[in-house]
Amino acid sequence: MAEPLFYSEHLADSGATLTLTGDEAHHAATSRRLHAGDTLWLFDGRGGVARTTLLDVTQRGRALELRTEERSSEPAPKPSIHLACALPKGDRQNVLLDMATQLGMTQFTPLVCERSVVQPGARSIERWQRICLEACKQSRRFYLPDIHPPATLRAVTERAAAQGNDIWIAHPAAQAISFACAVSQSAADAITILVGPEGGFTETEVSQAAAQARILKLGSAILRIETAAVALVAAFA
Repeated sequence: MAEPLFYSEHLADSGATLTLTGDEAHHAATSRRLHAGDTLWLFDGRGGVARTTLLDVTQRGRALELRTEERSSEPAPKPSIHLACALPKGDRQNVLLDMATQLGMTQFTPLVCERSVVQPGARSIERWQRICLEACKQSRRFYLPDIHPPATLRAVTERAAAQGNDIWIAHPAAQAISFACAVSQSAADAITILVGPEGGFTETEVSQAAAQARILKLGSAILRIETAAVALVAAFA
């Protein structure tokens, strides 16, 4: 797929027309300078993909009239990977979400931990959704990650266990499984990865999660939050 990819919440059946509006249309008409007759692809974030032909640019580049040439559906990624992670500072959040999405993260939950130093802002989820969308377009991934509200470690592990997920918590405990062994042991279709704040999970948090989660160690180095999270998503994907 060499042609540009854009997001549309709704797709049309083959032979039907649809109108693409908003930022995606403006980007196609101005930044990409697409014209009538050009081919572009649409995805709906839920696996739906459509090849379309641009018929007309209207509303000064804020709307594109498109005809669907073919439509298909991509299978959901397996394993599905739920990253539940404490938030790093500043732009490192963007790096984390961008790279994790490109690598195959399917869900994200910001963890509220005892040692958390960063809390989500009022518009954080909206910003994260934009980052994940751009990462999907870049990497040609057709499923947008679901972004959940902030939650505690206990809440995430209990929900993941109820859903039958394979749960791994990153923590340098003496009884922790090595990174390589953890990856080789996991064959589940749904995996939840838990990554703590800069100061790490407290022993209380780890003991609470241990009933449902297995502990893994990422090696002797102390990694940044986003480094650990991205390494784990890449390994389990």
